[in-house]
Amino acid sequence: MLPLTTRPYKNTLPFWLLVSTIITLTLSGCASSPDKKGEAIHVAPVAQMFRPGQEALRRGDYDRAIRQFENLQTEYPYGPYAEQSQLDTAYAYYRSGDAKAAAAAASAFIKAHPANPHVVYAYYLKGLAEYEGIEGPEYTPTPDYEALRTFTYLAKTFPKTPYAVSARLHIAKIIDILGQRNLNICKFYYIRDAYVASVNRCSRVITDYQLSPAREEALYYLSKSYAHLNLDQLARTTAIILHANYPQGRFTRKLRAFWENAPKASTSANG
Repeated sequence: MLPLTTRPYKNTLPFWLLVSTIITLTLSGCASSPDKKGEAIHVAPVAQMFRPGQEALRRGDYDRAIRQFENLQTEYPYGPYAEQSQLDTAYAYYRSGDAKAAAAAASAFIKAHPANPHVVYAYYLKGLAEYEGIEGPEYTPTPDYEALRTFTYLAKTFPKTPYAVSARLHIAKIIDILGQRNLNICKFYYIRDAYVASVNRCSRVITDYQLSPAREEALYYLSKSYAHLNLDQLARTTAIILHANYPQGRFTRKLRAFWENAPKASTSANG
């Protein structure tokens, strides 16, 4: 599955190795093996149903793997094989490119097995699937918020796991996207002389997404919006904050020029 341009953080964790962790020991105990008399101990029917799905997953035949795992869950809805099949189904959906189905399958696992020792993996897979739905700052932010919520919960609840490291990287990227989106809206209102709405959106960038690179430009437009509203004290205070944080920044220089020309220029200027 090709990553979108908004996703610089590739998943570096060995998915299959992690997904297979639960079942490996169970399979080794259930597989056919000779007893002391040389007689074969046959695998249980549920294990026989599981193996074709596992093999299909290893081959990259995700559609077949999904069918096998879902059939197993229908016949044997309880037990370790059923739980592993649920996780593997979510993973197979993700690798096949069906992010919505992957997120739904991971959510179903979390709801059904909240105490499972591998539930953190389900949260991680759910977050990755939701992240796949992010199209950029120009589009609906619903997937952004869903992925941010999932990754934030994972990072806070399971902070010492390898998944938390990747989750925090994804959180940073989502914050960048949401910060830019709100900055775009701020500028949309600003050029239409809707300065109150511009103030609200720029303030949101600064308070909610303060680690986003969009914060610098948001301070610039916030100061100018205050100036157009004749709130000079707030405008100048915001300018001071911009200068303190970005003393050599491009928008600091632009705002300085704006204030230098403010007594001569009409505050209706949109530059």
